[in-house]
Amino acid sequence: MHRQNCMSKSTKRRRLLEETANLLENCPEISPITSSLNVCVSNVSDVFPDVSNPVSNTNNNIINKISSNKEIIDNLEQFTMDNSNYCEYRDDNRSETFENFKQLDMKRELSKWAVEYDVPNSTLSGLLKVLKTHDCFSNFPSDARTIHQTNSNTTYSQPIQVKTVSPGIYYHFGLANGIQQFIDKRFSNETIKIVIGVDGLPLAKSSGSTFWPILGYIRQFNQTVFPIGIYWGHEKPGDSNIFMNDFIEEVRDLILNGITVKLFNKDKQLVSLKKIVTIDAFCCDVPAKAFILKTKGHTGFYSCSRCSVQGTFLLRRVCFPDLECSKRSHQDFLNKIQEQYHTSGQITNIINIPGVDVVQNFSIDYMHCVLLGVMKKMLMLWKGSGEIGRVGVNKQKLPSNLVKQISNRLILLKKYIPSDFSRKPRSLDELSRWKATELRQFLLYTGPVVLYSLVSKKMYYNFLYLNIAMTIFLSPNFNHLALYAQALMVKFVKQFGKLYGEHFISNNVHFLIQLYDDYEKYGSLDQVSCFKFENYMSKLKKMVRKNEKPLQQVVKRYMEQCNLQCVNEDEYNFNNENIKPKFDKLLTEGPLIGEMTSPQYKILILEKIIIKIHFDSDSYASVNTNGETDIIKIVNICYNSQLKKEVILGRKFETVECFFRNLIKSSDIGVYKISNYSKKVEIWNIGDIKIKYAVLPIDANMSVATPIIHFNN
Repeated sequence: MHRQNCMSKSTKRRRLLEETANLLENCPEISPITSSLNVCVSNVSDVFPDVSNPVSNTNNNIINKISSNKEIIDNLEQFTMDNSNYCEYRDDNRSETFENFKQLDMKRELSKWAVEYDVPNSTLSGLLKVLKTHDCFSNFPSDARTIHQTNSNTTYSQPIQVKTVSPGIYYHFGLANGIQQFIDKRFSNETIKIVIGVDGLPLAKSSGSTFWPILGYIRQFNQTVFPIGIYWGHEKPGDSNIFMNDFIEEVRDLILNGITVKLFNKDKQLVSLKKIVTIDAFCCDVPAKAFILKTKGHTGFYSCSRCSVQGTFLLRRVCFPDLECSKRSHQDFLNKIQEQYHTSGQITNIINIPGVDVVQNFSIDYMHCVLLGVMKKMLMLWKGSGEIGRVGVNKQKLPSNLVKQISNRLILLKKYIPSDFSRKPRSLDELSRWKATELRQFLLYTGPVVLYSLVSKKMYYNFLYLNIAMTIFLSPNFNHLALYAQALMVKFVKQFGKLYGEHFISNNVHFLIQLYDDYEKYGSLDQVSCFKFENYMSKLKKMVRKNEKPLQQVVKRYMEQCNLQCVNEDEYNFNNENIKPKFDKLLTEGPLIGEMTSPQYKILILEKIIIKIHFDSDSYASVNTNGETDIIKIVNICYNSQLKKEVILGRKFETVECFFRNLIKSSDIGVYKISNYSKKVEIWNIGDIKIKYAVLPIDANMSVATPIIHFNN
């Protein structure tokens, strides 16, 4: 309600004159103006005196003029009466709107903070109750659900609608929703290639509570993983066809009809464009693949998904020593040419997805096959862990003192490991707890160094076969060496059988000879690995905050994340091929030469490389010097006043030679033995940096420089 005006006309006139006088006293100078009020004045000078006179001499004259002019007073009075309420209402409204906006913005930031850091609703509710005691936040809600609901489309009043998939329940998020939510707005290809991952995720050790998520990501650009559907139950789904039904139906529709998404056009404007959708690959471990395809698992005699090899039973193990067998085809699968490969009379509904080859489109995941399968098996054989170390079964168990030396070398390498690795080396005593990233680190980087001169030549070279082949298969630029890598894999498997026994040529070891096909189809095996899916699995697990209704909890947490995801279109770099380097942490004491000057920096951030000169392990890279490759240690990142741009200063290694030559020149895959650190500081352009290196000492005078080729921590 507006305040009612109870003042008399004389009181209003008096107050108006007083306010006018006060206003003029505070004004240092009066300029001639024309009033916006509806006042008829024939001559301005009749009302306002000469403005050149001092203010002190004119105030009384102005007041007298205004007082004597009844028409002006009446008009001013009428304007004040008609508009005083309006002006008062407008000012209050603006102030109230501004305060509401600030509070709404604060609520939105609180909601984003809670979602980003997985803050439980109970914790956020407790924080809100504390904030409400302060006057600034007195209008805040007391419940976290209100905060989330206000700033998103998330609803807590309606139950999450799930469907029954025996013996549990299922929620379908939708592939189309995931594409529209996570596609990079700069996407320019005509076809959206989707990679699908399916696996089981136990939620607790004390119960059978399990998720079976169907995950996906777009292989081009950012490769952000998103859920397509999630099953929850105390057992895995009873029938994979029922479990995958919603996914298959939606995918069929998208492949046949395409999808409309909002993308930037050539003029950098958001427009709706129609794109083609294809399923590029399925990434699963062997048990999940067998479940989806309704085929034999890894312990079956006919379990190879790529060839028709028949397994052999040796020393209580199913093994696959035969390396030359006919390959499977999609048509063979449809016709059930090898009936022993299938587990039931039914056939998977995956065959109904247009364009999907159930043989070639189910990639061999190197994380499970090579790392958790083969590399871990070799380490267990050397250590003699568990049943694998039984007398008469394991021919290559290493002496305990040798195992201890390998462990000591691994621990000594900790300080030399760059920040690109999520974990530092651990002792073989903790082998049972090693993660896939640690096994990859050993296979590609630390293994050749710690095993050097400790194990027999046969064992060392057999390990190098796998090391070199996987270095090639994980590098996008070694297509010319792919056939050589395939030959090394065949040689590795054959010699592996001789060294350790044919009974250890398991399904995973046998799969090594099939990796070449995936490299030819997809390029680097990191493009179709389960690493991204496994990383997302841990996020799913964090979304579950209590035992009751875990699937519904995940749905709500995912809705909160999606609705609060805000992308600033101005941040997109449209020239993706020329991403500008970023610099961080100013440096004041770095070496400078010639025209080099400040600002100096400790950190250089490129597209897939982070150089940190204040950490020795993060300061090595290869650079292009007049067409030649040099391994350098970067000692400063500074400004060149002559070139007017940032450059790097570094010292070269004067002795750079091949680490091994017998199998292949190690320089062909970028691996070198280096020594003699130069004292001369030289200059390179930032664009001369080719790749970051891990430099690990092999003895007191020599180090091995290995390019960092993986980009999934």
